[in-house]
Amino acid sequence: MRITQLGTAAAERIPGLFCRCALCRRAAETGGKDIRTQTQAVIDGHVLLDFPGDTYLHALHGELDLPAVSTLLVTHWHSDHFYGEDLAYRMDGYALDNPTPLTVYGSATVRGFYDRAFFLEQRYDDEHLRFVTVAPGDAFTTDDGYECHVFEARHGHEFGDCLIYAVSHDGRTMLYAHDTGFPYDRTWRMLKESGLVFDYVSMDCTHGLIDNPSWGTHMNLDQNVAMRRRMLDEGLAHDGTMFVANHFSHNGRATHAQLEERATGNGLVVAYDGMSVET
Repeated sequence: MRITQLGTAAAERIPGLFCRCALCRRAAETGGKDIRTQTQAVIDGHVLLDFPGDTYLHALHGELDLPAVSTLLVTHWHSDHFYGEDLAYRMDGYALDNPTPLTVYGSATVRGFYDRAFFLEQRYDDEHLRFVTVAPGDAFTTDDGYECHVFEARHGHEFGDCLIYAVSHDGRTMLYAHDTGFPYDRTWRMLKESGLVFDYVSMDCTHGLIDNPSWGTHMNLDQNVAMRRRMLDEGLAHDGTMFVANHFSHNGRATHAQLEERATGNGLVVAYDGMSVET
């Protein structure tokens, strides 16, 4: 299973749109791993995790072959994770000579935003693009053989409208936890009941190195460390599991190097745009 982190930022990106804070000015000057686009990942070039406005940018960079994508897993309805207006351009007439159908999975709330995008186009194209509504507790297998489990994220309206996905293929399993605060007890219980053991875990780290309440709808690095420890303690991960801090905001007040300095000694890897790992 090859996992590529196409983008690793929160909604406003780094440097942030319209922002002149010190971190954004430094990122613009130094570039490299301090430049972050909206969070998105792809598995084996076929399974796409989220569809932000920066999807086209990721494709231009050569890290994403969009016509080859057959499955899209949408975590939630915020525009930096689901930009439905661009997804509508998968329909025939906009996309030509592409026989690969795309199946989109998401919550009922995401379905509402999906329908809005196609209402604006005044048509659907079910031959090339279809939506499947899923909810916490669901499990399904994609057309290309990836096994998926759905869990509840601590985010959004907090009634199951935002999701965490587990994806398994060829004996390897990843957990994609974006966006979410430290998981609910009921989510921990469902993770345990699933019987899954994870080889790769991508965790929300929007708040970076700043303090964050335990009940918040995003996490910081300390909470990532706590989540890693609990997953190991509960047998949800093993000694070789790769734990990745991801989804950063300029409000987290940390450069990539500063995040790495804190993360490395705590068993975490700090994601950056274009990071690709075979697990």
